[in-house]
Amino acid sequence: MRDSKWGFATVEMVHLLALAALGGTVLVVNLGTLGIGLRRQSAPRLARELAPLFVGSLAAMVLSGLLLVGAEPMKCYYHPAFRLKMVLFALAVLFTFAVHRRAGRTPSDAPPSTGAKAAAVVSMALWLGVGLAGRAIGFL
Repeated sequence: MRDSKWGFATVEMVHLLALAALGGTVLVVNLGTLGIGLRRQSAPRLARELAPLFVGSLAAMVLSGLLLVGAEPMKCYYHPAFRLKMVLFALAVLFTFAVHRRAGRTPSDAPPSTGAKAAAVVSMALWLGVGLAGRAIGFL
C-alpha cells in the first residue's frame, strides 16, 4: 500500500466514512436516550434498528485501520496519540457491548433510566475521545 498512488488514500477514505457512520449511530442512539431529538421513537428501538449499521461500520473501521497501521507501523507504534486512540477505542467498544447495550434495554414505552442516560453520556465521551485522538495523530 505504501507504493500505491491511491491505496493509502482510498483506505483512509473508507476508514473515515466508517467513522462517520459509526459516529452517526452513536449520536442518534445516545441523544435519543437523553431525550434529545427523534422523540417519536424509543431509544431501544433506535438502537435495535441501527445495530447492523453500527456493527458494519465498526468492522469496516477495524479492517481499514489495520491496513493503515500496516502501512506505517513504526509511526503508529511510537505515536502517543495513536496509543491513546487505541486505549479509548478498546474502552469504547467494551463499554458499548458490555454496559451501554444492557443499560438501554428498557421497555419501549418506559422512559430511559438514569443509568441508561449516564451510559449514553459516557459512550459519547469515549467515542469522541477516539475521534479526537485519531485526529491528533496527524498533528502531533
